[in-house]
Amino acid sequence: MDIVFRISKGALTFTILAAINLFTIYYKFTWFYVELIISVKYADAVQMIYDLCQYFVDLYFVYKYGSDVFYEYIRQYAYIDGMFGMEYYGSIRRRLINVMIFMISMWFSSSLSDYVIWAIGFGLMSTTFFSMAYIYMFIKILTNLHVTVHIMHIESRLRVLGDLIQECYCSSVSCTARIEDAVIKKNWFYTIKTKTSKSQLYPLKKISYVNSNEVKWLSRCYLLLTEQVNFINRMFGMRILLNSLSLLIDMVRFTNLTVRVLLGTQQTGYVHTFYPAISTFSRSLTCAAVIVSLVNHCEDTYRQRERIISLVEHLIFNRTLDEKMQAAYKDLLSLVQSQPINFHMAHFMRLDYPLLVSICSVFVTYTIILIQSI
Repeated sequence: MDIVFRISKGALTFTILAAINLFTIYYKFTWFYVELIISVKYADAVQMIYDLCQYFVDLYFVYKYGSDVFYEYIRQYAYIDGMFGMEYYGSIRRRLINVMIFMISMWFSSSLSDYVIWAIGFGLMSTTFFSMAYIYMFIKILTNLHVTVHIMHIESRLRVLGDLIQECYCSSVSCTARIEDAVIKKNWFYTIKTKTSKSQLYPLKKISYVNSNEVKWLSRCYLLLTEQVNFINRMFGMRILLNSLSLLIDMVRFTNLTVRVLLGTQQTGYVHTFYPAISTFSRSLTCAAVIVSLVNHCEDTYRQRERIISLVEHLIFNRTLDEKMQAAYKDLLSLVQSQPINFHMAHFMRLDYPLLVSICSVFVTYTIILIQSI
């Protein structure tokens, strides 16, 4: 019964959105597109159809990874958080709230200013029929916020794992007394100070990591985290690929419209085109901010994995360990190095800083191509 209800609700939502979408496209072609230049006209039509298809893909993956699968996913990692003594729930909550406030405020201010400015110059009715783009942008922002909170959890669990290894390092005996110890200077070298919360979903099991079995438990925890990353990639990979492509198209077409407004090839109803150009370009900046925020959180997670590798290497070579402990930490090091944490777009692209460089390159190339047609 619950499955039928979820399918019916999703189908109804998609049907309503598709009807509004097709209705606005029809009236745009009938009444409003005659006032727009060809590159702006067809880019807007293609983007609306693309965004509707992307919304359908979102609904499919929400149904595929529904409440039953997601409950099992949460239950497994609530247990491991209880074993770790997860202290970063408060930090995750604060960071998520800050990102939500920033993204939604940026979307609201850019959309509202753009609507008001174009309504004054281009007409209220015309601008209202173009306002579906604001709703699609909000949906894309919510999708990115959803995957961002999962990435924050991965980063925090890796940070806890690194903290435990660092505590073991600081409590063990050094075998290189004459060498400067960078790990001990944790306040500036290996540790980022954050406020923590003591709330836990499971009672904390105190683990001292003084024997090889407990170190092997760390390896099992890391292996479980790689499975969590795989689940996130399966659930969000295709959605983020389509989402990022849609945001890239938005950036190109908004910048194209901004340039044409400034050069006067697109009429706006204003004597001076400064205001509509600024409002349109602010929407392009919103798209860029959404992509940069997601990639930045992924990179923060990759840094935690690199921190774990560095800490284990220091522990193996700078501390006196028995053979079993040495072997256990080497196994952990081998596992972390051979099983990297990677967030990707359906195996097409990895979410990292080089992706931003590629997006900038594509953005500049296609913007120049469109501008050259003026």
